[in-house]
Amino acid sequence: MRSHPMLVTLLLVGACGGGTYFTTLTAAPSTSPPDVIACARAKLTKAGYQQTSLDQEDNRLTVRKVDNSVQRPEPQFRRNVNRIEVEAAAGADGKTALTVVSHTFAEYSTQRGPTEVEERASEDARQAAQAVVQSCAQS
Repeated sequence: MRSHPMLVTLLLVGACGGGTYFTTLTAAPSTSPPDVIACARAKLTKAGYQQTSLDQEDNRLTVRKVDNSVQRPEPQFRRNVNRIEVEAAAGADGKTALTVVSHTFAEYSTQRGPTEVEERASEDARQAAQAVVQSCAQS
């Protein structure tokens, strides 16, 4: 049987590569999930993020902030977009399970239209997520 070096190389690169680009933070506040989402919403709005969706039944919130200050030599690059997802769920122990995930996407203008490529979460996105966890996880 003949060995396929290209297949072995692809499997090796897939096994060793990448990792995650997003940052996930968790906390267990003692307040109710709707109160935690209201706190996160206020904190992120104050930090300059715009709400893109709010699910009041499942206590989920997503926000975004456009960062036009990033410059790249790539002619198709337009801007960076920071996104934060917040979810608060009732835990069995009476506390709320708070999960905050921060993402950063590079937006490119391609022939297909605007295309987003996920990158490592920016410092601004990580700090905003940390601020939500710190202020909304208080009793």
